[in-house]
Amino acid sequence: MRGMEKSSKLPKLPLVLTGNLLRDGNVVYFDGSDWTGDLSSAALAEDEETARRLEIIAGNVAGVVVDTYLVTVAKGEGGRPVPAHYREAIRASGPTIDFGETA
Repeated sequence: MRGMEKSSKLPKLPLVLTGNLLRDGNVVYFDGSDWTGDLSSAALAEDEETARRLEIIAGNVAGVVVDTYLVTVAKGEGGRPVPAHYREAIRASGPTIDFGETA
């Protein structure tokens, strides 16, 4: 997981676990039991212990999700995760290019 070893310093809390599906490259977030394309459904780590559990999950998804990492989010309406940074806002909103019918 992008250099995130157990002794590594965590990004600023709160965090969610994100990555890309191996089969199609789509951005996904871990929701506590499975992967979803909806950031607002992601499991929110508000403490270091929960974040470390997400790191363990990230290390065990080979063959399903790639390039996993913990990302800092903000808490939006109802305490649901929303992007805290521009890069994640772009990732959460979907592809920035439309290949149309030729893709």
